[in-house]
Amino acid sequence: MLVSLAAIALAYLLGSVPVAYLTGRATKGIDLRERGSGNAGASNVWQSVSKWLVVPVGLAQIGQGLGAVLIARALDGGDGVQAACGVAAVLANDWNPWLRLTSPRRAFGGGRGIGTMIGVLLVLSPAALVVFAVISIAGVAVKAAPQAVAVALIATPVAALAAGQPGVIVMSCAALASIALLKRVLANGAPDASSPRPRVWLNRLLLDRDIRDRDAWVRRGVEGSPQKRGDAEMDA
Repeated sequence: MLVSLAAIALAYLLGSVPVAYLTGRATKGIDLRERGSGNAGASNVWQSVSKWLVVPVGLAQIGQGLGAVLIARALDGGDGVQAACGVAAVLANDWNPWLRLTSPRRAFGGGRGIGTMIGVLLVLSPAALVVFAVISIAGVAVKAAPQAVAVALIATPVAALAAGQPGVIVMSCAALASIALLKRVLANGAPDASSPRPRVWLNRLLLDRDIRDRDAWVRRGVEGSPQKRGDAEMDA
């Protein structure tokens, strides 16, 4: 029992390393939570920091999920412990405890955990990962990525079940999908007070953003954006 708890704790610590946030700070001195989507993940690195850096950041996040499960395997943990380690790493990425310390008012900001989840599935359920990847890539091809990713998440436990994997693995896929969808809806904070709540929740679920205008959303906090100009006018 103690070994299993130690594995889960180590997996949580590994998943809690805020790779994307540190990349933004180290390369451009910016806080990703104040730019674009406000997501401290690879997608916001692409939009707000550098398109080149998204590759090492994404690989590092995949490595976090992969490493979390391998920690359990190295300590002879069974499927249940491995699944718990994977879930712990994703939770740490999505609601990061260290980012809470850097800005208490932002609660537990973090990423969406998709990269970390991919690393987990790479070990726990390659079949689910293949289904997730195929649906997600198809969504990118038809310019409906947010909707496709949502469908892909829901499909992962179905794929694991169809592949004949143990029930605990199927349940872990369902848990990972639920966490990702929950984080999408909750994002990293409540919507702006002036935003109509039902519409924002629906936009977050279907579009992975608060507003329908994607360009305006990803350029928030960037010099020259409408929001930034508005803030400057208010300060003048």
